[in-house]
Amino acid sequence: MKLHVHIKKKISEFSLAVDLEMTDGLLSLLGPSGCGKTMTLKCIAGIENPDEGFIKLGDRVLFDSRKKICLPPQKRRVGYMFQDYALFPHMTVRQNVLAGMGRRPDPASADPFLERFRIADLHDRLPEELSGGQKQRVAMARIAAQDPDVILMDEPFSAMDTMLKWELEQEMLETLSEAEKPVLFVSHDLDEVYRMGGNICCMKDGKTGNIISNEEFFEDLKNGNSELLPGWRILPPER
Repeated sequence: MKLHVHIKKKISEFSLAVDLEMTDGLLSLLGPSGCGKTMTLKCIAGIENPDEGFIKLGDRVLFDSRKKICLPPQKRRVGYMFQDYALFPHMTVRQNVLAGMGRRPDPASADPFLERFRIADLHDRLPEELSGGQKQRVAMARIAAQDPDVILMDEPFSAMDTMLKWELEQEMLETLSEAEKPVLFVSHDLDEVYRMGGNICCMKDGKTGNIISNEEFFEDLKNGNSELLPGWRILPPER
């Protein structure tokens, strides 16, 4: 499935101009804080509306300013993982997973997702009783239960320590490799993006650049050839 995002939005003195197209697989949207990464995800999800342009997912138009089309979030089939996971605090793990399955689902329908993400033994706990890693698994289970057409992830590892981050990255990569759908992953962490693989699109001052492979991007950085990220000159670790 292909995702097309060609939009513009102005907020006070900030201007967002996004031009990107991606198919199934992982695309990291990389850039410093405040460059428009999260706003891009919110526009795709329908939480924010662009001023102009269009967003198309497969053969479905999610937004088109000229045709006056703007689907509400619940009709976009977009799975969104927020930085804080946005679990419902008054709901148990099972109830949070069921919340992604529409109105009045059979409670047992959550079982396959609880097992898949290894949270079956936590099914009756509230979010406040979970660790950061457990919360992330619940959030991933809820997204999987939604069966979305595209997955958006907004810096899901930002609040974790290094060891836990590495472990959860590996788990998430395994899960996403089975998804076979577009995954847009937002980060400002070069090491994190390197480990996630896939393709990369740099973002600076509200504008997106070209989409290139992970290997090409880090080779450019090593050689000092990155135009969008001046000064981010690093030597990537050995693969």
